[in-house]
Amino acid sequence: MENTKELSYRGKQFVIPTLSREGFIITPKKDFVMPEIPDDSPIIRALNKTWDEKEFLIPRRPISFGIIPEHEQQLFSRRGCAPRVLDLPIKFPGSTFRLPKEFAQDVPVTQRIANIEHAINPDCLDEYYCYFTSDEGWVEVGELQREAPCHVDGFQGERWKPKVRNNHTYTLGDVIPTVYYEQPFHTDHLDPAKHDYFWEFNRQVKETKSAHAWRSQPFELTMMDCYSVHRGDKAKVRVYRRWTRYSFEVRIFDRLGNAHNPMFDYNWEMVPRDIEALGLVPYDSNADASLNVFPWQALDGSPLPEGAPKTQPNLL
Repeated sequence: MENTKELSYRGKQFVIPTLSREGFIITPKKDFVMPEIPDDSPIIRALNKTWDEKEFLIPRRPISFGIIPEHEQQLFSRRGCAPRVLDLPIKFPGSTFRLPKEFAQDVPVTQRIANIEHAINPDCLDEYYCYFTSDEGWVEVGELQREAPCHVDGFQGERWKPKVRNNHTYTLGDVIPTVYYEQPFHTDHLDPAKHDYFWEFNRQVKETKSAHAWRSQPFELTMMDCYSVHRGDKAKVRVYRRWTRYSFEVRIFDRLGNAHNPMFDYNWEMVPRDIEALGLVPYDSNADASLNVFPWQALDGSPLPEGAPKTQPNLL
């Protein structure tokens, strides 16, 4: 894509496109017919609450809003039309949803999410930003599109004081659905200033041999929250995948590498921000080495050569 800039730090590469000031203004439709959702979902119960790590003890499955219609599927999966972006703000507190024209294929799903969000969260919707991520490309056999340990989106670690409202996130993919772990995670033995929680999630999933893994379906729109431990799945055949994420957050996402939306007037100072900079260590240093390294590291912690397959945690 034209008008892009590239940057890298701590083993990660980012391509940041320059997006259009023109685009789509999306507002929730109040006559939307809301799909049925479980009354007892811990995700709904925790919505708008302040972050509390005791919630990790409560197993949770993402809320399903069903398979999107076939004509939306075809539009969503158009290849090479939308740029890859990370945490592009498409809604500010009190604003409409504003989607640059490069993402025309995402208008129906964005409208659907705006409708759902207004229906389940009418009192607090205006307090949130919404950050949009779009990724697509070929995934080789045995590899993941987005390498990461078992993790959550919207974690509030030691540097977030005081704690704020929980993150909740909608995701949609056309193939290789995300894997969620519907089990309790014990964290009271961890020190957030010292231990890497994601490596501990790896360890606890491995203890169960991934017995509590749950996968959504292709084109199934789901909503998780900041206590929903998950991970990408391996490709069984070489396949082209498109995946999007809509994160509702009260915090400013100012990570260097995130995309800028010129449909809003803002000028955030973007800074390198990732877990590696915190110098965290595993709780169990004797666990399987694959559980305690980053994907771009070998099992001994050394950087992998350029082009080498990423390290994946052994969760079985």
